[in-house]
Amino acid sequence: MGTGLFIIDAIIIAIVILPFVLFINGRKKRQKKLQKALQSEASLHNCKLSKVETHSNFAIGIDSSEQKLFFYKETEEAAYAQTVDLKSISACKSIKEYKQAKGNAKPNNVIDKIQLSFIHRNQKDATHLVLYNNNDEMTLNNELVVAQKWQDYITEFLESKVEVQTSETSKHVATA
Repeated sequence: MGTGLFIIDAIIIAIVILPFVLFINGRKKRQKKLQKALQSEASLHNCKLSKVETHSNFAIGIDSSEQKLFFYKETEEAAYAQTVDLKSISACKSIKEYKQAKGNAKPNNVIDKIQLSFIHRNQKDATHLVLYNNNDEMTLNNELVVAQKWQDYITEFLESKVEVQTSETSKHVATA
């Protein structure tokens, strides 16, 4: 009697725990796949990523020495990669686009898109990395936090490069 009860308990516990284990393993595999795809994209440009972050369906990374940012995203329709040469970028902004969703009493603003926007030094062009698109994903999964974190990191990175260039220019002027 005790052995039968033990077997039933073990089966019930396995049924309850198994979905969580499969979900965690699936997420880790997906993150490794995204990271590998991002690393291979960087390798195509002879770059080595110094900072990488993977998310639910995208990966973003930077090569600090070559000053290049890499982005890889998979959607149900396609997978694509983008490269941003930070040497030609003057600013980085995180942008949230809203759309109105009609509710019962009044319309509500719903986030439609979250993206990192890179403004080029010529002020005419901009490059956009779409982290979240309401048409592709149903729910937000920390994309706002990721966008803000990378905006801060890239802004700090760009400012440090400007300071280095300014100090090098002043050294050249002083020696001339």
